[in-house]
Amino acid sequence: MKFVGFIGIFNQSFKTIFSSKKIFTQITLSFILPLAIIFIIQFELTQHVFWKINNNSLPYDTHDSREATAIEWLYYALFTFVYYIFLTLFSVLSTATVIFTVASIYINREVVFGDVLKVIPNAWKRLCITFIFIYIALFIYNVIVSVVMAILRAILGFTSASLIVMSVILMLFVFVFLYLSLVCQLASVVTVLENIYGFNTLKKGKDLANGKKLVGMGIAFVLYGILVGLVVVYLLFVEYGDEVFKWALIWRVMMGILCGVLFLVVLLVFIVNQTVLYLVCKSYHREAIDKVGLSTFLSAYMGETVVYPRSGEEIQLGRPQPPSNQV
Repeated sequence: MKFVGFIGIFNQSFKTIFSSKKIFTQITLSFILPLAIIFIIQFELTQHVFWKINNNSLPYDTHDSREATAIEWLYYALFTFVYYIFLTLFSVLSTATVIFTVASIYINREVVFGDVLKVIPNAWKRLCITFIFIYIALFIYNVIVSVVMAILRAILGFTSASLIVMSVILMLFVFVFLYLSLVCQLASVVTVLENIYGFNTLKKGKDLANGKKLVGMGIAFVLYGILVGLVVVYLLFVEYGDEVFKWALIWRVMMGILCGVLFLVVLLVFIVNQTVLYLVCKSYHREAIDKVGLSTFLSAYMGETVVYPRSGEEIQLGRPQPPSNQV
């Protein structure tokens, strides 16, 4: 898999999904569907209930320009806290089960939904810790972006030159975000398939990304682009379909269902893709994939056996091999 590129990773991901449609359908309906519903609820509540928090006041409404009150900020903070709790919960469940399934398929191990459920008790704590560090990294990134853009806007104002400068800076931040997303995705897979978690997985993800940065960032760009496109379609044809296109309710509902189904597919492909990318990165760094060792490690998740690594070693798919040993 060392030389698998952008198209090859997508191709392998779809092959993996279609080769085990039943198990991936069960995972999608059990864990990814609730995750998508959480996204939609958060989006709708933010649009219609907490609009003052986002906009402070409606720019086009001269009759109601009140700022958000302290109690509204409190409600919004509580809502955001609950949202991230459920988001993390179902993200952990989706990530653990999909990664375990893809790894099992890779080693030709028969996997059923009951086996997948056994992974959760052993993986959720490790993934939660890793997700906390991912949230911290994303929070720091967002703070830096917000501060830099605010400073530039204050210094340059709203001239044409300032817009050009801010656009260039924004593109740079998008590039950084894609790289950070790549590292975080690999860190999630490392947490499930190796014997480390937390901040160490981010460092391992960074190391694995070397040499495959452009491929991984390109995949993230495409998938995030599709997600943004779905949000735009949802806004135009579902949220404001009656105002923009004068669509009847039935057509808006049908378009909403279509967007929801595509959203589920993209989320599933996202997690499968990051697992396949992990395998490619391991191979690229000459870490031979020991299918027997991986099978033993996956068995440990289900209580069939316990794997004890030697001192100073990690339980993982493979260890670095000299170039002469590579095929």
